Amino acid sequence: MSGLTARPRVMNAAKACLAAVTALGMCVAATGCGSGARSVQAAARPNPLTGIGTAGRVLAVKIDNVGVAQSQQRGLNGADVVYVEQVEGGLSRYLAVYDSSRPPGQVGPVRSARQTDIPILAAYGHAGFAYSGAIPGLLPDLDRANLRSITPASGLFSSGGSSPTYIRPGQIFARYHDLAQAQDVGFRFGPHMPGGTPVTTARAAMPAASFAFTRDGARWRITVDGRLTSLTTTNVIIEHVQVVPGKYTDHNAGHPDNEVFSVTTGSGTADFYRDGRAWPGRWSKPTSTSPTRYTVNGAPMLLAPGETYVILAR
Repeated sequence: MSGLTARPRVMNAAKACLAAVTALGMCVAATGCGSGARSVQAAARPNPLTGIGTAGRVLAVKIDNVGVAQSQQRGLNGADVVYVEQVEGGLSRYLAVYDSSRPPGQVGPVRSARQTDIPILAAYGHAGFAYSGAIPGLLPDLDRANLRSITPASGLFSSGGSSPTYIRPGQIFARYHDLAQAQDVGFRFGPHMPGGTPVTTARAAMPAASFAFTRDGARWRITVDGRLTSLTTTNVIIEHVQVVPGKYTDHNAGHPDNEVFSVTTGSGTADFYRDGRAWPGRWSKPTSTSPTRYTVNGAPMLLAPGETYVILAR
């Protein structure tokens, strides 16, 4: 292309840029407009949860993963991050994190919160947290946490009682404008990660739950408790943690049921999977509000841009 042809486009681009900068400067200077300017600036930040697109506001949802609930799940493939937690009886449950830039239509079945959720979500700031309830002892902890609790009392749950319960993240983001934008919780992304061992399958287990991640093209296809699902992910982190007795006991089932707590502060070993390769490494998180640092031989582990499953297993 000749310089004469390109010049109008360059001039137009420069004018547009100057107009945007001028408008932003006027907005910052105007009384009551600063928050709007900050929103414009924040909206342009890359998404630190996936390395793709821009950062949106954050909503976490507790999702059932036992028995028939596995066939009733909706919206998991739309999550940016999915934490897999051990709950009572050695079973598993999901804590799925969504951002407002691409919310799925419906998510669920929504189930009750656990003690493990609070320190995980502390690193996300004032995020939304949708759950169906909690044992009485945990409720004061949830009230004190830096979270926007979203329960059936909000009127945003599609059903209740013994029926599966779902939410529509779009409705939650439309109602709650104070939810924190996605921020750095420790993930690092890159087009390539040196080294690694070629693998086709990754496995993780809990006392009464199992997970297999099988390479399928550019993604990992997920098998849960021996059943191949429609779930897929870009990255897998198996974060080896201590699972200890929880602070509270659940008596709702008609008998004492001791809840468990996965310790996600401190440090430990981890296994990382991306692009059909595996790396052994470590995780560290000094406090609940700190980002989790994932490393291989002391250097940051670079994930592939996309979604990540974090399995909290021993």
